Amino acid sequence: MSLSLPVSLSLAAGLAAATLAGAALAAGATELSTDTPGTANAASDASQVQGFGINQAIREGEARRGAQLSTGPAPKALAPRPEYASLPVYVGTLGDQPVRLRLGPKPDERDSVHGEYSVGRAGGVRLLAGEFENGAFLMEESNDGTHVTGNWEGTIDGAGIVHGNWTDPANPAIVLPFMIRPLGVLVIPPFDMAPNSGITYAPPAPKSSISGR
Repeated sequence: MSLSLPVSLSLAAGLAAATLAGAALAAGATELSTDTPGTANAASDASQVQGFGINQAIREGEARRGAQLSTGPAPKALAPRPEYASLPVYVGTLGDQPVRLRLGPKPDERDSVHGEYSVGRAGGVRLLAGEFENGAFLMEESNDGTHVTGNWEGTIDGAGIVHGNWTDPANPAIVLPFMIRPLGVLVIPPFDMAPNSGITYAPPAPKSSISGR
């Protein structure tokens, strides 16, 4: 990919938001909220699950810092999506909490992923959409397919493991470290700066339908 990292990552936010909205629409209009989080009507509430585990991770981080950063009611989470049930699994930690992600390549888009994740034993999930380039990883999450409820930014190592920080967009002072690794199938390509490492970074670009090359 010829784009520089700052340009690519700035594009990621717009692409991720569009993918999150599309995923919500594909699952049914009742799950796509256009209101501010927490004001959904009773019909959409019925499709959501209370008690997303990331709130516990935030509280534990605040306790260690002796601070109280989060305010307001805890956001709700979506029910798992059937269309994501067969995606490859990644596992890891977010703060001190275990996380489980289902991630797959975005259709017709290079260097991009989408899916969902859960925290701990929570029954709900949040939608995910992200991009990677030259060892950098950027992903957004949403609890309704419209509003961004978390930003994941990190780096990819030679084994395809991603380390970085999760940030609350409503309160950037809330930051949690994360680590995710593939549990079998590799979706996020490993990145190795060493020459002749043999690491595969991404599939080749599709042939142009115009030039025939």
